[in-house]
Amino acid sequence: MNIPAVRNVVAVTAVVAGASVVLSLVPESTRLGAVLAGPAPIPVFTLAKILLLAAAARWAAASRARLDPGHPARRPWGLLALGFAGLAAGHLSLGIEQLAWEAPPFPFVSDALFVPAVGLQVSALFGFVHAYRCSGLFSDAGTRRAAVVFVAAALAVTAGVAITTARLPVPWPERATDIAYAVLDLGLLVPLALLVRLARQLGGPVGRVWRVLLGAFIVFTAADISIGYLDALDVGPSYLASQLPFIVAYGLAAAGSRMQLAVIEG
Repeated sequence: MNIPAVRNVVAVTAVVAGASVVLSLVPESTRLGAVLAGPAPIPVFTLAKILLLAAAARWAAASRARLDPGHPARRPWGLLALGFAGLAAGHLSLGIEQLAWEAPPFPFVSDALFVPAVGLQVSALFGFVHAYRCSGLFSDAGTRRAAVVFVAAALAVTAGVAITTARLPVPWPERATDIAYAVLDLGLLVPLALLVRLARQLGGPVGRVWRVLLGAFIVFTAADISIGYLDALDVGPSYLASQLPFIVAYGLAAAGSRMQLAVIEG
């Protein structure tokens, strides 16, 4: 699938992700390192994330618009587009907060955008599972068995993360927000795991689309859980290092959304 827009997304993602790695290796003792340790990189990486998410939202919305009313995948693509747009708005708010305050006051405005955005993504992925069940690609019996296993695993991990987070030495509102993020992120794991099973069965362009999109969600979920937890313990990575997985995830989301639009357009 040779689409110029996808190549452009991949190029932007590779450049920005590579820059985050290279610049994170610059020692803070140097003049450049001191500049990079401050707020200077925030506008650049915030803009990159917003652009990638805006592209993903635009192409996901276009995919929804090209599906017939009543198509089972139409609503999930709309929810996914809203989720990407919500993440973009959240990163805009977060960038402003990081530039305005060295330690932004809690609760953050960005949290009011990120939490529902992730919730929309969870709903979208469950919607895709339902759509593929309706199409007969998932057997009901196999889906139920797999869902029980994945739900049990997600609940066990969520319980462990929530219990540990609840004991962190931070105010309760922050702990509650951290737990909400953990629950939502881990809530992505159940439909993700089911859709990974589907992607293994599919071939051709549709299979490639889902492998790219699922890669985006897997990277995003792993990064959001691990980096958020480490930040709560005050042992998180530097700002520059923390940008790598999110840039990669949003780049994959944009590329996958554009590939899906190409599949629908034929």
